[in-house]
Amino acid sequence: MKIRQWIIGSCLALVSLASPAQSIMEVYDKPCSFSVRVGFNSSFPVIHSFMLDDQAIDHFRLHYKVGYMASVLCSINMNRFFIQPAVNWERSSSEIQFAWPQTEDIYPSGSISVYDHKIDAEYNSIAVPVLVGYHLVKEGPYGLNFKLGPKGVYHYKKQQSGSGPQAIITHQDDNINYAVDLVTAVGVTIGRLFLDFSYEFELHKTQSTYTYQSLTQNQAGILSIQQRRNALSFSLGIIF
Repeated sequence: MKIRQWIIGSCLALVSLASPAQSIMEVYDKPCSFSVRVGFNSSFPVIHSFMLDDQAIDHFRLHYKVGYMASVLCSINMNRFFIQPAVNWERSSSEIQFAWPQTEDIYPSGSISVYDHKIDAEYNSIAVPVLVGYHLVKEGPYGLNFKLGPKGVYHYKKQQSGSGPQAIITHQDDNINYAVDLVTAVGVTIGRLFLDFSYEFELHKTQSTYTYQSLTQNQAGILSIQQRRNALSFSLGIIF
């Protein structure tokens, strides 16, 4: 909650920094410009494999949570084209609810699946996107642009845990701590203010491994998830 209030306060501060209103509408057509932005994001896990030992978990639900971001950008302008490298701080989270697999003699075919187990994941990351953009509209103080490019992400801090009535679930490790994404974005500018809407496609799969200890049977084993983490984000910024 404190971070959300900080993000909203930062958005309001960016607007106030650009006052008076006349200065907001001024356009600075510089060869190189700098900007800052803050915003929100939401991760969309794409599950490729969800396994309990050698048994597939087919009954699961994805819950998307709001995350936060802050960024410093540099734009190298070449008429309507521009190159925009940036350094981002990002926090994102997601939740997977699933039904613990049961044997057929305990839960006959057609029984209702109970999604009473979950896996929570929260990532704090440093990201470096390098986008190439084109101004579709560039008339006076108003602009519309499209951007595309790669993004490298390093997860410097992760919190992953599992819980449920059937077993004690403990995160063991991930096979990698980085990500390579393809970013597509649309930006709207009004003078020195801009709004960015972007969607990121993770280009590779990450496998997370958990150990479990059954609470109902004398059994222990491995729970593994292979996924890609796409993301949608919205941000507000100011050009200096």
